[in-house]
Amino acid sequence: MAEIIKISGGGSNCYLVTENGKSILIDTGMKGKRNAIVKALEGKNVTLIILTHGHIDHVQNAAYLSKKLNAPVAIHRLDIPLLKDNLCRPMKSKGFPGNLVRFFSEQSAKGVKLEDSKPSVFLKDGDSLKPYGIDATVIGLPGHTAGSIGILVGKNDFIVGDALMHMFTASASLLYEDREQMIQSAKRISKMGSRKIYFGHGAPVANKQWVKRLS
Repeated sequence: MAEIIKISGGGSNCYLVTENGKSILIDTGMKGKRNAIVKALEGKNVTLIILTHGHIDHVQNAAYLSKKLNAPVAIHRLDIPLLKDNLCRPMKSKGFPGNLVRFFSEQSAKGVKLEDSKPSVFLKDGDSLKPYGIDATVIGLPGHTAGSIGILVGKNDFIVGDALMHMFTASASLLYEDREQMIQSAKRISKMGSRKIYFGHGAPVANKQWVKRLS
């Protein structure tokens, strides 16, 4: 069974998934947390770096860590444009909490030049991560961004990126490119059964029927 360790990425979570001596890193956090993340990865055989989506708080260390660990970077093709410009597609929000998060997210992205992470692995719904040593499957969770993905790990765990958030409360994402897609992705997560949910923002919890939070 895989071990999942949460690593603070500076306002977002990174996850190190290890099984039988091999690891994958899911999301890479902000530049200010770079040294702490590197320390957390010491002694780990990281075979792949996965970006659940292209937002700066999840990808800023991707290029650096890829070189440091000699590990390829993986992402869904639809989020490649975000790696060059986080503001190339407008984010939307609903209500005061969402509007507040959107404001600060947009401000943090302005003027930031991302180092080219040169993704070489392009993931899509249903892809297996067994070639990288981990019993896990890629799940497409569009809505927050067009190319948002999650990772089903074994039979008990689900890393969902920002398809769900656990900030003010556990709910569907406060930010989205496409609200209807985001709702459908949240519903898909809710149907995954009794798994532990690991968020891009917030502490992990047991799966719930997220549908009730979508009104």
